Amino acid sequence: MNNSELQVNDESGLHCGKDDLTDNFGWFLQVLLACLAFTCLIDDQDLTLGGLTPMIKTQTLIGSMGATFTNAFVTTPVCCPSRSSILTGVYLHNHGTVNNSVSGGCSSKSWQATQEPRSFSVPIHSAGYTTFYAGKYLNQYGKRLVGGAAHVPPGWDWWVGLEGNSVYYNYTLSVNGTPKEFTNQYLTNVILDYGLEFLRSQSNTSTNFFMVLATPACHAPFTPEPKYKDYFSDVQVMKTPNFNISNTTSKHWLLRMSPTPLPDKMLPILDDVYRNRWKTLLTVDDMVETVISELNNLGILNDTYIVFTSDHGYHIGQFSLPWDKRQPYESDIRVPLLIRGPNISTHKLVTQPVLSIDLAPTLLEIAGLNPPDYMDGVSYLSFLTNERVKEDWERVFLVEYHGEGETNTVDTACPLPRDDTLAQCVLDEM
Repeated sequence: MNNSELQVNDESGLHCGKDDLTDNFGWFLQVLLACLAFTCLIDDQDLTLGGLTPMIKTQTLIGSMGATFTNAFVTTPVCCPSRSSILTGVYLHNHGTVNNSVSGGCSSKSWQATQEPRSFSVPIHSAGYTTFYAGKYLNQYGKRLVGGAAHVPPGWDWWVGLEGNSVYYNYTLSVNGTPKEFTNQYLTNVILDYGLEFLRSQSNTSTNFFMVLATPACHAPFTPEPKYKDYFSDVQVMKTPNFNISNTTSKHWLLRMSPTPLPDKMLPILDDVYRNRWKTLLTVDDMVETVISELNNLGILNDTYIVFTSDHGYHIGQFSLPWDKRQPYESDIRVPLLIRGPNISTHKLVTQPVLSIDLAPTLLEIAGLNPPDYMDGVSYLSFLTNERVKEDWERVFLVEYHGEGETNTVDTACPLPRDDTLAQCVLDEM
């Protein structure tokens, strides 16, 4: 990315509730001094199966105080490719991260050289923001093969990146390039603590900030914080119309291969998965409340855009598949998206379809920047701040996933009739 691709957006005059200024340079300074942003990125949280239900505080403090999107979708239903799209604003076939392996482009040397410099953090940082990231980044981040914990992605002043995939205990964080090991500290709470430290460090500065908190919840292994381990004891998995159906002959080959319906012994396990996912989200709900309270205490809440979303959805028993993502169905691609901030009316419902690749250009526009032409996504800021947006706005989009594709990502003992490594499975030991 070069500077010519980044231009100050002096047209909308909508940012941060401040008056438009006729002098472009003066207006941009006003943006830098007034606009703040906080993004909460959740892992594997669905919308279709009631993923927001346990998060009462988040719904109240963000959704009710701002906008709730009813048709937000991801363009690839798996972690690393989706996160790569969120960061860069482009489709999978343009950023080249096709799966969760290094050889599939996940946090690979090629990604670091060609795509990471295009992450939204880089232009936002260049625009004068102090930037902060804590939590899960990309599944292969921190691996020795791709630079280890010493690699700090460009555009971040404060970096607290999780090495590898989501866990809740016994993990390593790269703290500004230095590995730090944790054993008994619940990761979501550690992410919060670093975030609060950052916020308080900014309280006496005149610079703008941009903060991302990326929690492990509600990704497997679905480990709840101890104080929530006994919650939702009577909750059962949501029985959607496509739950545990016995006829998948009209579906693609992967669904036709699965036993239908699922064995009876599997159903209580699905209930446990469903309940434990909800339990992990209670700590995230607490985190959101604490951060918003801190923003209020610092006197900057009303000048801050707050975004809450997920990298993709999830299925639990839909089409007789146990639990995972990776499928092109609504449970896997529809995600929660809540946003509050300056010039966004309360209790706003946005029904226009938006995509995960739209987040990067939206954040850039909030920062007063025009998104570069290479981005596939488009900003949806106008949906938030303009009451006269065309209601019949349509969107055609692509959902991509190429499979894991590497022999080391599957179990060779898995009795699949076709061994093309397009699916992950494990031996049934129940």
